[in-house]
Amino acid sequence: MANQWFRLYAEFAHDPKVQMLSEVDQRRYIMLLCFRCNGDVTLHETAIAFQLRISDEEWAETRARLIQRKLITKDNKPTAWDKRQYVSDSSAERVRRHREKLRNADVTLQKRPCNAVDTDTDTDTDTEKTKTTRAPRFDARAHLSSLGVPDQIAIDWIAHRRAKRATPTRTAIDGIARQAEAAGLYLGDALGMCCERGWTGFKADWLAGQQPPGRRQTVTETRTETVATLTGRIRHANQLEERDVSPGLLRLAK
Repeated sequence: MANQWFRLYAEFAHDPKVQMLSEVDQRRYIMLLCFRCNGDVTLHETAIAFQLRISDEEWAETRARLIQRKLITKDNKPTAWDKRQYVSDSSAERVRRHREKLRNADVTLQKRPCNAVDTDTDTDTDTEKTKTTRAPRFDARAHLSSLGVPDQIAIDWIAHRRAKRATPTRTAIDGIARQAEAAGLYLGDALGMCCERGWTGFKADWLAGQQPPGRRQTVTETRTETVATLTGRIRHANQLEERDVSPGLLRLAK
């Protein structure tokens, strides 16, 4: 329970009715005000004497002086209490009114008619329908493992793809698998070849002498092709042509 309090006005210090009392009677009058504020002490003669820790005779004398100065009534209640102590000072009354207001508001809301169609069930159903479950993230390494690709080749190929800023998707893996099958290769071998040659993808026809798109011949490949051409080791118009090449021409090709 919160501490109770009451108003004590500054005129207490210069009110003749109070100041003509002894300090003892003034203290006992203040204690009587406290009893009235708390409301937990019955204002009977014996009860008041007990709370003041004085005898019944001492309280009778003090009581007579307080009544004479019209500070208390004959039933030991402070005079003008309701005039000087406001009902609004008590939080209990404010809380009671607030709770009553809330109860009235709840009743009003429950009784208020509504012309709108009840769509709660439909809304709940629509909400449930709109909830989608995010698809699990594709695990390229696990997919390659399920296709029989060794872990190290799978790790190297995934790193190689990402270095080329190409995502190792299921579509890319399945496409390379089809091309590897067309070339008569095992998928792991095709992926290893991609890593060795720097290929982002894989085409079966690249193994038939065609270069992957965007790839240029190295200097060694150019020299080898030139020597083969000069020595007649490549076919021209489907015929094998043998040539005699001087040592000087070979040095030039190199």
